[in-house]
Amino acid sequence: MTTERTKTFSKRIRNMTESFNNADSTCFDVTPHLKLVVDKDGRWFQNEVEIIHPRILRQFLEALEKKPEGGYRIRIGKEVCSVEVEDTPFIVSRILETDENIRLELNDGSHEILDPETLWINEENVPYVSVKNGEFSARLSRPAYYELARTLDFDEIDKTFVLKLHGKIWPIRSENKSSLD
Repeated sequence: MTTERTKTFSKRIRNMTESFNNADSTCFDVTPHLKLVVDKDGRWFQNEVEIIHPRILRQFLEALEKKPEGGYRIRIGKEVCSVEVEDTPFIVSRILETDENIRLELNDGSHEILDPETLWINEENVPYVSVKNGEFSARLSRPAYYELARTLDFDEIDKTFVLKLHGKIWPIRSENKSSLD
């Protein structure tokens, strides 16, 4: 290792140690050293490089939580890292209609039953739904939206879209982006 590289490495370790000593003794905040971003399509990036390993993505999504002051972070063991989220951390990648309900497949590989009362559309006509026991919002991917569109209709009287499923009708509310999480 060259002298310059050794100095840079030592400086990083010293900065990390100072961050740890100044932080809450139960957690080490790696945010100053690691930039995590989730783009609007649900793709995760670490320091501007896309994370493509499925188990790492799944671990990050499982470790994701909302910060009390707003925003998101992941907590793994005694380390936390803020996550910049452009839209929503979860994406509905597929919709599967069964005889009883609509199943959502999320970008973390999990499946959930659609609660039609949580379905809404923003001002740009992008559909969203609540997931993870109502803790997070998830944006529907374009293919999922097209699958869902088969169950949608327009109510001429109320001038709103409705979800028609198994003989029941649910109005789809319109909200603005500030309503996200």
